[in-house]
Amino acid sequence: MSHGILEREARVVLALGRRALTVQFRRAQLLMPTFVLPLMLLAVISSGTSAAVDLRGFPDVASYLAFMVPGTVVQGTILAGLTAGIALASDIEFGFFDRLLAAPVKRTSLVLGRLCGTLGLAILQSSFFLLVALAFGARYPGGAGAAVAAVAIAAITAVGVGGIAAAIALRTGSLALLQSLFPFMFVLLFTAPAFFPRELLAPVLRDFSVLNPLTYVVEGIRALLNGDAGLGDPALGLLAACLLAVCTTALSTGALQQRLRRT
Repeated sequence: MSHGILEREARVVLALGRRALTVQFRRAQLLMPTFVLPLMLLAVISSGTSAAVDLRGFPDVASYLAFMVPGTVVQGTILAGLTAGIALASDIEFGFFDRLLAAPVKRTSLVLGRLCGTLGLAILQSSFFLLVALAFGARYPGGAGAAVAAVAIAAITAVGVGGIAAAIALRTGSLALLQSLFPFMFVLLFTAPAFFPRELLAPVLRDFSVLNPLTYVVEGIRALLNGDAGLGDPALGLLAACLLAVCTTALSTGALQQRLRRT
């Protein structure tokens, strides 16, 4: 593929990403929960379980709130990814996606554009969560650079979740199905050490968390923000996020090809 074609497709992806982000900001019913629900959960859990820092085996952190923030950030990535799938299913049901298929662009750019919008939304979300928590007393000893790296890992993770949601939307075209996936996706969050260290999870959850890619994302972000390598491995978190994004993007583009063959 020539440089000119690559440049054109990159412009298409960015344009579709901007369109996806703009549409999401126009739909308050989709956007507000992705910003509000994680903060509500953070407030409830941090106020009700702050005594957990006194448990034997709980790591020494700058603040309990700062320990909780990575779980909130990852919750936001799940919501951002699900929102992308819901928006795509809506486009399919109401016929806008069919009009996009008539455009003279590579079909994979349609999926990549949607995921590009998810990436942008996750960057805004994660930055917002970090700033709100900072205003309420969270401290990030890792510094500003670590916070930027944490946002980057979170955004890539959101693309991974968005790839799953997009694949389901493309296979089923069902808006109702995507909306009903919310509780099932959150099983991934609560089987990761989002709000408690892995060592203090129940044995069944601790065993399952090893297989959950969000475990390494949460721990990597936590290590970055707290400036403590003992809390996780940022490189492993980045690797888990990238592998999830690559695999689910391939899954969603494959679902698109199957949909095209059916039509």
